[in-house]
Amino acid sequence: MDKRGQKAWEAVVEAVAVMAVLAFFGMQIYYGYMYERSLSALLSHFLPVILLYAGMTMLQMHPEFLNGRNSEPLKGMVKIYAIRMARNAKLLLILGMLIPSAADLLGIEMNASYSIFIMMGILGNIGWYLYRIYQYNSKKKE
Repeated sequence: MDKRGQKAWEAVVEAVAVMAVLAFFGMQIYYGYMYERSLSALLSHFLPVILLYAGMTMLQMHPEFLNGRNSEPLKGMVKIYAIRMARNAKLLLILGMLIPSAADLLGIEMNASYSIFIMMGILGNIGWYLYRIYQYNSKKKE
């Protein structure tokens, strides 16, 4: 989906995800400075986030990869729902890493169930959009 077809809330979600990644990187640099961590320790925190963000952005730009690399292009609402699903999952994933980092910075201990709630949110998002795609395809066949 090109930027012209993007709704305002979708642009806000994308902007929040970008700011969250930048804030996460800033916190990791701060930790590295305060606790005198090595460059390899910083890279071990940066690299997975960069790869996850790049992978989710790639799925957002090419949602056909959800069905396999050589699948037919998605069309209509199916493509829009797939893009929204990837965008929202990316946001939840990034916020799921940012919030514990911010809590750690503030000296707040996070409950161990936090990661389960984040995963439930991501899986709920995926389930919701798969249901919407199923509804759309069912109406289309009628």
